[in-house]
Amino acid sequence: MRYRILFFLFLVLFTQTTYGQSLPDPPDTNSLVTGSLSELRNSRRVLLLVRRSRVVDSRGMAKTIVDEAYRTDPDARTRFPWLFNLLARKLNNYIRQHQSMSAVKRVSDAEFIVFFNLLEYRRPLGHPYPYGEIFVIKKSTVGGQPRIVWKTRKSSMWAEDAIEDLIKDLKAVRGEG
Repeated sequence: MRYRILFFLFLVLFTQTTYGQSLPDPPDTNSLVTGSLSELRNSRRVLLLVRRSRVVDSRGMAKTIVDEAYRTDPDARTRFPWLFNLLARKLNNYIRQHQSMSAVKRVSDAEFIVFFNLLEYRRPLGHPYPYGEIFVIKKSTVGGQPRIVWKTRKSSMWAEDAIEDLIKDLKAVRGEG
């Protein structure tokens, strides 16, 4: 009987100390963003990339995204042509309207990269809707590393909503509203 009481007291004390301790905070998704969109105020040359990431690395997600964007792939445009054209159409409308950017075809020519990381296709009512995240990567300056300066607010957004959010923020930063 005495052992049961001791065991019960031990159990009660253990659960109180366990619940009293705070759990570690989940990793902050904003920690991948090391800069701001205002750094692109005078940048003109943009490259649009659409990729489906094959590797998930929770420790160094920013490094993984940047490496994925800089990886040379000659078939980058042909892999997801419908999605690429959807995003390019929106960006081209912005470029035509404000004349503040121009599109380039190679990573080496770009000042910044708009990288859509395709996470999944959802098919409600039989029509595919691409969901993913957009990252804006500022190319490295002399001696610096490329870094992510903007990311979609949600971890998985419909592609058209994600590009519209980026364009809205670009307009605000560049004073083109």
